Amino acid sequence: MEVSKIHLRRVRDGTLVAADLFDDIADEHLAMWERSWLPAMRVALADFRRRHVPRDRWPQDLHWNWREKAVSARGLLGQQGFAIVCEERLQGMMQLNLTKTSRLPQQRGKEIAYIEFLAAAPWNRAELIREREFAGVGKILMRVAVEVSVAQEFKGRIGLHSLPQADAFYEKCGMTSLGADPRYEGRLTYFEMTAAQAVHFCTV
Repeated sequence: MEVSKIHLRRVRDGTLVAADLFDDIADEHLAMWERSWLPAMRVALADFRRRHVPRDRWPQDLHWNWREKAVSARGLLGQQGFAIVCEERLQGMMQLNLTKTSRLPQQRGKEIAYIEFLAAAPWNRAELIREREFAGVGKILMRVAVEVSVAQEFKGRIGLHSLPQADAFYEKCGMTSLGADPRYEGRLTYFEMTAAQAVHFCTV
């Protein structure tokens, strides 16, 4: 497992804080998820219930079990996980699949880095907390996916299926929507980023 140095921007004062990017989701990261993310999500869920927030506004990844996802991916061809740790807390995770190919007409059949799952810690999400701790965790992980794509000679091409609440985020990242995927459970919207879009995304 390799560790790279990155920086996260603290929302409170705008300062950049040093963080570690791990190219694996290790047991220590899953333990952090269980100790901190799960309780925070339960608190948020209790608050939603208390305030009678409609269920369609609840976080759609509440049911994600990162231990199951990470452990099941270990040892599989083309699977790679990432975790961000800052100030001894887990700030975000992502699981990549490097065995899929593009569906866009202009690059159909070419390899992509497919994002299976991506999430920021509860305290970094505006829909769960009034003032986030760190901003941009999701975009940082997206850039990591692009960098992996480049390293694999996929030229920055990436793809993913988006939960409905995240559609606007991926549109703002400049990805191309191919619409609802009838082959995917829940008919989630499928997005791809071309090589040119990846260059623009990483330079803005």
